[in-house]
Amino acid sequence: MDPTSSLSRGYMHDVFPSFCGQDVRKTFLSHFLEGLKREGINTFIDNGIMRSESINSELVRAIKEARIAIVILSKNYASSSWCLNELQLIMECRSALGQTVMTIFYEVDPSDVRKQTGDFGKALMMLKIVMDVSNELPSTDFDRLVGIEAHVAKVKSMMCLESDEVKVMGIWGPAGIGKTTIARALYKEVSCNFQLKYYKENVEGKYKTIQFDKHYLQNYLENEINSGVLDHRDMKIPDLQEAKFRLKHQRVLLILDDIGCDELKALGNLIQGLRFGSKVIVTSEDVYKLKTNGINQIHKVVFPSKEEALQIFSYSAFGQKSPPRSYVEKAVQVAKFIAPFPLGLKVLGSSFRGKTKDEWMVKVPTLRTYLENNKDIEKVIRFALDGLSDTQKNTLHGLVSSMRCGRDVSNTFTFLESVWDVDEDMQTLSDMALISKTGHGGTMVHYLVRHLISKTGPGSRMSYIETFLTQ
Repeated sequence: MDPTSSLSRGYMHDVFPSFCGQDVRKTFLSHFLEGLKREGINTFIDNGIMRSESINSELVRAIKEARIAIVILSKNYASSSWCLNELQLIMECRSALGQTVMTIFYEVDPSDVRKQTGDFGKALMMLKIVMDVSNELPSTDFDRLVGIEAHVAKVKSMMCLESDEVKVMGIWGPAGIGKTTIARALYKEVSCNFQLKYYKENVEGKYKTIQFDKHYLQNYLENEINSGVLDHRDMKIPDLQEAKFRLKHQRVLLILDDIGCDELKALGNLIQGLRFGSKVIVTSEDVYKLKTNGINQIHKVVFPSKEEALQIFSYSAFGQKSPPRSYVEKAVQVAKFIAPFPLGLKVLGSSFRGKTKDEWMVKVPTLRTYLENNKDIEKVIRFALDGLSDTQKNTLHGLVSSMRCGRDVSNTFTFLESVWDVDEDMQTLSDMALISKTGHGGTMVHYLVRHLISKTGPGSRMSYIETFLTQ
């Protein structure tokens, strides 16, 4: 077989696993594949392909077009002609195409894993392998995250990932400048280096309107973060004390987005108890709040350059890095209407998406008049909100109401779907950067959007829905 016959190095999968099914399919393999899936690693699954002496064309292609081949050597691997044929092709691809090959010895030489015995040892071994695979894959795709790569690189440098020192750092900047985008990209980039990790979204927004006494707030937040960190690994924790024990004895990444001063103080004991090179990142608009809580390593997020601002606007308005030639003049003009806040540029750009030149000619003067004396980001968001349909406004009101009351957003979706079809509205709101999708299928509404939508009353149809949601 000639592995160089592959037309290009386009990849269909991140990982191709080569294994002997009778040894591992119902034991190690299922847990291993689940671990890869949980980390977002695209793995080839054979789905019961009939095996014979020769490898069929589907498997040949899957091997050639995988970034990494993982060979699981088990008791019967060498006695399977199918497995040996796979291994031969994998080694040819390694030689001719530079494919990465990783090897797992599964129950063939116990001395290799003598310190990892029983179910716990196997779980540790699988976690290490998944982290190794994740480290081999390309880092975050920054193509559409204009200017974010440089910010992430600076914060990574501050984190000293190779060090066993526990670090607590801040990301500071005004609302709408991109702190959350940086924090998310950073989380995606470095989380594979930690055994436990958790991204706590919009802490301040969630607890601002709820009055807790100090002790209750501390317990509430600690319990939430303890369970959140450990649930990421799908671990079953019999009690809170064991959860706290694991947090103190494993490497943890904790990102706290938009955290309030009271919340930060309430989490002080939990943060101080972290060990083994754990890292905590706190985003905030208030540098004084960070410093008074002992956070002195702070990354300041600066405004994007004029060129970066135009790119952010263009991606949102046209889906590409720069405006089409016939739109350049107008796009430059509109991008200058707003101070260079990335959130404002995204919202503004989305309001022009799909518009004809004639529609631009009408809309640009209207926008100029609207922002004439105030280029504040809130006015841009208000301009976008004014352009929403009634159902889109109602959907946004429903989300904000549920967040304000601490209700599960997924329950809000279920309820709203019983009243009208919200899927299209949700997609529109996401396209306009008024809401965003988070990890594990969550939904986030930027607190500036929440603030403005709360100041506008819901439509008549929404009034009784909001009453239900706040009950």
